[in-house]
Amino acid sequence: MRERASERLFLVVGPAAVLALTDLAVKATVATPPWDYHQRSGAWVVLSVAVLFGSVGLVFVPSAAVAVAAGVMSGGVIGNLVSARLDGGRVPNPLTVGNALAFNLADVFFLVGNSALMAALIVVTFQNRERLHAFRRRMRSRVVA
Repeated sequence: MRERASERLFLVVGPAAVLALTDLAVKATVATPPWDYHQRSGAWVVLSVAVLFGSVGLVFVPSAAVAVAAGVMSGGVIGNLVSARLDGGRVPNPLTVGNALAFNLADVFFLVGNSALMAALIVVTFQNRERLHAFRRRMRSRVVA
């Protein structure tokens, strides 16, 4: 069964909200040393907002997997955006591995979501490759004419 775009919107927004709130709860409860914050620029904020708008635009791709993956990725973006706003442009990284690696759940959500999104988009592309071939033929005929 194919979901409509309005139904897929919930598959983006739902996971994004839950995961962002989870990330913010961890950042609020796990102490972060002062040296373990990353400063974020205005350009980073603009790019993050652009990624969020692009994620919402993915509801028009006829795939629930794409929508959920976009939601997971968006949860990471929102978590870091909100925490940067709350901490004066700095994002806390309360989770550490040894002394060399510091991160937060939002980073994990973004990486997992982005990887899943790329995989889901590849699957959708292969499933619809005949439509892509027809589109390319139409575009070539316009260029030649």
